[in-house]
Amino acid sequence: MSSDISDEQLERVVRRAVRAELELLGERLFWTLLATFAAIWGVALVINGLSAPENFGIGAFGVVLLALAVWRLLWTWDLPPFGPAKE
Repeated sequence: MSSDISDEQLERVVRRAVRAELELLGERLFWTLLATFAAIWGVALVINGLSAPENFGIGAFGVVLLALAVWRLLWTWDLPPFGPAKE
């Protein structure tokens, strides 16, 4: 049929789609790794901040770092509230 696309065109389209998905997955894995390190450091700083009253600022920074790590994970993987609403 004349309306069918050729195998070469289909192959190019599929390669482009696979390349885009792999790029997205690589970006998501990078940000997940970075957010995991931030969460670990955040928990460590919170524990350090709780160990002595004079370390309150360090503990507060740990809470902020932990919150940013969770926010980044939600945003990276398009989870609620950042992802599209599915009904």
